[in-house]
Amino acid sequence: MISGYVECGKIELARNFFDAMPQRNNVSWITMISGYSKSGNINLARELFYQIGERDLHMYNAMITCYSRNSRPKEAIELFNQMLSLDVDIQPDEMTLASILSACSQLGDLRFGTWLESYMRKIGIEMDDHLATALMDLYAKCGSIDKAYELFHGLREKDLVAYTTMILGFGINGKPINAINLFEEMVDAHIRPNLITYTGILTAYNHAGLVEQGYRCFMSMMENGIVPSADHYAIMVDLLGRAGRLEEAYKLIKGMPILPHAEVWGALLLACKLHCNVEFGEIAAQNCFDLEPETTAYYSLLANIYADVGRWDDAKMLRKKVMEKGMAKIPGSSWVESS
Repeated sequence: MISGYVECGKIELARNFFDAMPQRNNVSWITMISGYSKSGNINLARELFYQIGERDLHMYNAMITCYSRNSRPKEAIELFNQMLSLDVDIQPDEMTLASILSACSQLGDLRFGTWLESYMRKIGIEMDDHLATALMDLYAKCGSIDKAYELFHGLREKDLVAYTTMILGFGINGKPINAINLFEEMVDAHIRPNLITYTGILTAYNHAGLVEQGYRCFMSMMENGIVPSADHYAIMVDLLGRAGRLEEAYKLIKGMPILPHAEVWGALLLACKLHCNVEFGEIAAQNCFDLEPETTAYYSLLANIYADVGRWDDAKMLRKKVMEKGMAKIPGSSWVESS
């Protein structure tokens, strides 16, 4: 009954049923902790965890996973260390290590991650594909892309998660062509990309400056029944904008079936700064002001566009407006004033 409520997202009903139980077994505790994890309620998950008298490996796994999935990597590692301490002395399994590797990736902690790799060998845990993919992610995020690809190449079965991890890894390590080649290999293997995969490959096309290929890839999302998010539109606006195709970028925004967020308009504004385009720059900036009025970077970009085309009074007026609002100038921005 508890698991049914949790699966339906009715966490409060699950808790009511849990509280009414005269005796609770391990499964009920773990199900509730996992339910709070899925709903992002870390505090209630932790509160339950510390109410348990004797905690076993599965309970530690549930709480460590909760921390890791909800972007609390330090707490995940602290609890892992507590689990290994002499007072507790519980040996981890594959699930524990996958969650801790994810926490290391979030922190960019390659040192602890490599210690985990040797620790696995020490306690006799085999490096299966799931653990190898988690380790790939860590190596890629820490700049060891060759080591990540070595692990990828050694996988018994390359699934969507493995391909996506490697595509994103190539992208963030400045190897867009490698990412594109791997994406094509994935498609040839009849593995259907998801939203995260498309984020990685569109970013790769953007970094490589391959506008037409990127646009075709973007359109293929909808052909495959995948609805692009605002983040995907932001990447496309950036790709078109950097290539100087500002009108196309603007039309893409206006044709969005969802409301564009500030990053979408910000991508257009950056492109307008690059190409000294006041017309679309003013439109983009106004939308950015409306969505994030306290972000000074947008005012700075528009002021610099004005300065680039010699509209010094407009640049000075923007600076004055920011000062009147009491917003601090962001570090690195270059306000230009007339003397």
